[in-house]
Amino acid sequence: MGIGNYSVDDNKTLTYSIFNTSFGRCGILRSDKRILRLILPPLTKSELKEDIREYLLNHPGCKIIRSSYNDVIESSIKRYFDGKKVDFKFPVDLSPCTPFQRKVYEITRTIPYGKVRTYKWIAARLGLPAASRAVGNALSRNPVPLLIPCHRVIRGDGGMGGFTAPGGIDLKIKMLRMEAHVST
Repeated sequence: MGIGNYSVDDNKTLTYSIFNTSFGRCGILRSDKRILRLILPPLTKSELKEDIREYLLNHPGCKIIRSSYNDVIESSIKRYFDGKKVDFKFPVDLSPCTPFQRKVYEITRTIPYGKVRTYKWIAARLGLPAASRAVGNALSRNPVPLLIPCHRVIRGDGGMGGFTAPGGIDLKIKMLRMEAHVST
């Protein structure tokens, strides 16, 4: 699935792009091999750029340049927000994440389009049935939401739980509605 312990230090030049979707602007930061960060709507262009600049503070040896082309990653994200089923199999860089977070993300990435799972379901797959809260904390730090579909993870009682992407719970509900899981 492309989840690995790739280190961004292996590539000092990173590219970013900001593009519009039917839900609002998104941003992508990537090396030539992996996606490092995906920023979901609805931030402004300047807020997206600020988020990308913050990444540089944690990676001072890196240089970031703007990519102006529309590639398969961007078009896949646009198709998703247009209500099309998309399987995001792009390689992502989770090297800054803890081993526990990586395991949570690997399991979360298996949740198919149109399905939801609970925090407890992920905890059970980890062999840690009492770790639902830790799973939620890991998902709140997901650097590539949508590619690792943390919006498809809900509470055991059917409640939304959290969603730390810029659009918050409202965006999560909108995405799940689009995937036909929350009645309108």
